[in-house]
Amino acid sequence: MKQLPTEYLHGLLSKVAPANPSPSHRARATPRRSGRETARLNEHKVLRAVAQFGHLRISELARAVWPQARYAEQLARRTAARLVASGMLLERRNALGSRSLCLTRGGAAWLELRGFEAQHTLDLSSVAGSTFFHRTLATRYLIERQVEGAQVVGEYQLLRRKAPFDVDAVLRAMRKLPDGMVWQRRASGPMDVELVEQEAAVKARQELEKCLRMAELVGRPLDARGLYRVGGLVFVYDRELNHARRILMAAASLWGDRPHAERVTLERRVKMVAVELRDPLVWVGSSTVTLNDLRQRGV
Repeated sequence: MKQLPTEYLHGLLSKVAPANPSPSHRARATPRRSGRETARLNEHKVLRAVAQFGHLRISELARAVWPQARYAEQLARRTAARLVASGMLLERRNALGSRSLCLTRGGAAWLELRGFEAQHTLDLSSVAGSTFFHRTLATRYLIERQVEGAQVVGEYQLLRRKAPFDVDAVLRAMRKLPDGMVWQRRASGPMDVELVEQEAAVKARQELEKCLRMAELVGRPLDARGLYRVGGLVFVYDRELNHARRILMAAASLWGDRPHAERVTLERRVKMVAVELRDPLVWVGSSTVTLNDLRQRGV
């Protein structure tokens, strides 16, 4: 029998790695995170979320940290329970009679050691006070925008001047602080910052006009370098209440004597976010139109 050359047997006697491994092969080569590492990462994300907004219920926490997970609230409950047991979070009874999570001094210190600036949120009056509904609905809207990829700051951070621009300049220009601010990062050019107003309690027409005047500031820089500028105004409200009509009436009072084209421009700078809610303050969904759209519909 004729003997085969040795090179003909290469691959039969030894396993040769493919020149271009398949995606599944490459994925298997990637070391997987251990369960403990995953738990630590989740705990870090939860602490940062609470530090960012001041206080959160499980439903808002689940949306902020696990927006794509099927059982997000179960993950949030388990992680929060570990952090409460370890003394990094504290459960407080909120104005709805349920529980909200606050950051303890130990939790703030844990984040500080890992390079994330934080302070405890144990003394916030908005947990059990009359502003709980207002703050929580604004927070949930900001979380929804954050899930979409936007950068956000809420009232808790604004009151502590935790923003990449001069919050006091915003306060001077608008004579009030908004309930939140939202913008998209850009590689170049100024970033347009939307000012968020959450409508819960009925405001007097003069107060609504004060909010609407923010739309007149579109284009105004928010920092000395001109990296951030006012980009528009957003009203967030419960669609079951009559906020949209009252805002339209305030806009007619404020801008009714302006030329038609100018009035349309101003109204298009105002977004109206109608939120569908169910008890107890559960976010179901939302729809967004401009104030001009609503006026044309005759709302």
